[in-house]
Amino acid sequence: MRARVRQRWLLALLLLLPLSFLVDRIRTVPPIHRAEWLEAGGLRWRAVRAGRGDTTLVLLHGYGEHLLTWRWVFDALAREHAVLAVDLPGFGGSDKPAGPYTVEAMVARLRALIDRWTTGPLILVGHSMGGALAAALALEAPERIVALVLIAPAGLDRGLSRIGDLGEGGRTAIGWWESLRAFITPLHDPTWLAEPEPMASYDPIADPAYRAAATRVLEEFEFDGMDSGYARLDRPVLVIWGRNDPVIPYSTAARLAELLPCGRVETLNTLHRPQVERPDTVARLLRAFLAAPRCAR
Repeated sequence: MRARVRQRWLLALLLLLPLSFLVDRIRTVPPIHRAEWLEAGGLRWRAVRAGRGDTTLVLLHGYGEHLLTWRWVFDALAREHAVLAVDLPGFGGSDKPAGPYTVEAMVARLRALIDRWTTGPLILVGHSMGGALAAALALEAPERIVALVLIAPAGLDRGLSRIGDLGEGGRTAIGWWESLRAFITPLHDPTWLAEPEPMASYDPIADPAYRAAATRVLEEFEFDGMDSGYARLDRPVLVIWGRNDPVIPYSTAARLAELLPCGRVETLNTLHRPQVERPDTVARLLRAFLAAPRCAR
């Protein structure tokens, strides 16, 4: 009887042994991408690049976020296009200068980045604050930008502009919250993006420069300053908006559609980050639009 039990245990161990090697292989699979730090405009930008093609997609995140907000759509886009995602200055793993953080200053830095690190036509994909920056950059340097994708973009909603009126204490509190938000939207994903030490251990919660930058953006960035600008965008524009957006109300989408001379709106049943909540749908919409950018009217 004991001999049979020993035989069964031995058989079970032999069957489980290959699984141990499989688990080890799963743990040691290298990340899909490797982070870079690109120098432009006197700053170092954390970036990830992939894909190939004549046209480059430049992905710009929103306030308080970073390039990992795009990771669920990045690879689908990189199969057919060259893609560049960056952390905007003041956020993520990019440099955090003392300022300024006005739209004009941020656009100037972005222009320095694309002039140095990209060639050929560009399509800008911007979310929230990144959407307003994408539109402003297209107006400032239209010669290379052939189309835009704006996901719940800032620039019209008056509610966001009121954040700057909270007073120093209120803005500082939000700056602290943005650094603590790393628990919700982690800055690192070692399964997707390899980073060297010490950047792989960088923690915005422990960085006073991060809190200072997040606070100063609220003081200086014009979150509602794009009204007439959107009306001057003469490139094809795809707008994606969540019907249940609690940050920039969905009603703003209708106002934006009226302003855009060459735009159309796609509505999803999401909150403020469709690219995170419905990445497959967003990737499908982007790929269809990028295959043939066109105007709705």
